[in-house]
Amino acid sequence: MWGAICTECLQDIQAKKTPLHSLANGLWIGDVPDELAILNLPERLLIGRYFPAVYIIKLYPQRKGAKNWDSNSLNSGVRGNVSSYQLNTPEVAAMTEGNLLPHRPALLAVTIGITIVGPKDLPVKSLPSLLSVNRNRVKNALTFLKHQNHLYRDIIISEENLRLLPEDGLPAELLT
Repeated sequence: MWGAICTECLQDIQAKKTPLHSLANGLWIGDVPDELAILNLPERLLIGRYFPAVYIIKLYPQRKGAKNWDSNSLNSGVRGNVSSYQLNTPEVAAMTEGNLLPHRPALLAVTIGITIVGPKDLPVKSLPSLLSVNRNRVKNALTFLKHQNHLYRDIIISEENLRLLPEDGLPAELLT
């Protein structure tokens, strides 16, 4: 790597050639469609075909040394970070049901871990929206992918699995 250019691309540029893997060579795929851009982490995992990482989310009070959760400013009173780690993909893939999507919500408990540091009994309503699941967004994304992405053409959209998802809220699997 040299600066922000890989060695291969730098050599191509020095030889006055268009780098093979460059935007200038037509590799721009365009803007992310709205049906996919609005998905958060749990929703993306529910529609994913591959699982490269597990995500550990650590939440703690905004105010250092807090003894309780301030219910007046819960959304702004929680902060945190997300770490990702390589996942044993074959074991997680074994939990999936072939071409049936979305995955069952139990998959979320294997791919997302939440650690709360601070006072006990963090009210569920204070958990960030990045952890909520909207059933319609998941269904719309799968419908879009089935029609627009060759990797999803053979999927079966499972109404049964969709019914297992909250209409708009936190899946129980993330709260245990």
